[in-house]
This record gives sequence, C-alpha cells and structure tokens, in this order.
Amino acid sequence: MHGTNWLRIILSGVVAGIVWFLLCAAILFLFAQDFLASLQGTAPHPPMGGAFFFALDLMMGIWAMWLYSAIAPRYGAGAKTAAIAGVAWWTIKSLQSAKWAGLGFVPREVVLVPLATTLIAAVTASLVGAWVYRKVV
Repeated sequence: MHGTNWLRIILSGVVAGIVWFLLCAAILFLFAQDFLASLQGTAPHPPMGGAFFFALDLMMGIWAMWLYSAIAPRYGAGAKTAAIAGVAWWTIKSLQSAKWAGLGFVPREVVLVPLATTLIAAVTASLVGAWVYRKVV
C-alpha cells in the first residue's frame, strides 16, 4: 500500500487494543460472571493466560486502525468513520466468538450480555485509537 503510514497505524492500534482489553476485562468482570464461569467449566485444555489475550487484543486494535485508515479517505477522518471501524471490528470479533456458542461450548443465554456490551467497548476503543491516529505525525 503506497502512502500507508504504518507507524501511525501501529501506535494508534496499540492504544485501541489496550482500551479494548481494559474495557472488555471490566465489562466481563462486572456484567458477565455467568459467561466467565461457563467458559471455565467447559474448557478441555488449560487457558493460555492473560498475556496471550492481551497480544491478540493489540493485534485486533492494529487491524481496526488499519481499517480506519483504509476507509477514512471515503468516509472522512473522524468519529463517524471510527465508529464504523468499531462496529466492523465488533462484528468480526462477535461472529468469530459466536462459533463457540454454536458448537455448544458456551450456553447461548450467557453470550448476550457480553455480545451487547462489547459493542460499546469496540466503538470506544476505535474512537480513542482514531483520535491517536489523527494526532500522530
């Protein structure tokens, strides 16, 4: 991609990933204890640990800011475009995560709260990341 400023994308993506990680951790702790309990009871293998999930969240934040930078020329840089990128991020993440409920690893009734509340987290993280993206020279 000619003209892509990867430093801006990576820095703003790391910020977006950190915001996503912190918001999701708080959301899951506050609103989705039954979801967390169901995951712990069905895992056939030991969990990978927080560092693994943190690294994935950073990569997702970088992807979201790459998407923001790709769609900004069409939609204009700003909050609306960041929200679009956030909804896209949440959609991809939610569709991927929904497979676990579909496979029966997680009861369907416990995924609705995390599904709805993480939309707020994805849009917020994208807004913060886009703000950083616009500030980085």
